[in-house]
Parts: sequence; C-alpha cells; structure tokens
Amino acid sequence: MKFIEKVELTVYLLKFNVKPNSKKQEISPNSFDDEYLTIFLRSKPIQNKANRELISFLKKKLHNYIISVELASGAKRSNKLIRLVFKNAISEQKIAELLME
Repeated sequence: MKFIEKVELTVYLLKFNVKPNSKKQEISPNSFDDEYLTIFLRSKPIQNKANRELISFLKKKLHNYIISVELASGAKRSNKLIRLVFKNAISEQKIAELLME
C-alpha cells in the first residue's frame, strides 16, 4: 500500500486524491494499490469545506483507534497528505481494513 507511510510507531501519513462535489461520500476500493487513495466527497472545494469533510470522514472511520487527524499538506490541491496519530501501534493492513468498512 503505497498511500500509507509509517513515520513513527503510532504516526502515519496517508496520501489521498480528493474528488469533491461527488454524489456519494466513499473511498474508491480499486485505488488501494495506487500511490494515492481516491476519496469522493460531497462538499464543494470552497471555503475549506472539502478539507473539513475529509477530516470528519476519517475521524468517523477510525474513531476508536486515533488520537488526532490533521491535514499535513495539500489544503488547496486535490492531492492531500493526512497525518494520523493512533492510540496504539497498528499495522498498515489494519488501517486499510478500517478505511474500507
């Protein structure tokens, strides 16, 4: 999984390609082997709405496992880097499974 990078024991960076203004809010299942994980969001890319929706979406998916979710880079681009801090050590495979639930 190229879109996940382990920084420390409980800190990961995830690379997303965001498609705003979509009909559904979902992660593309066929992008798990790509460099960027494609995510479709309902919000329009104005006034930081899509970025807020992305962070909220990730918090809901990973709520029992994470301490924090923050936008590391890409605030005004479709390719975004998200920094996740987990409560405990977790594998890349487990992160992918949680995102697909």
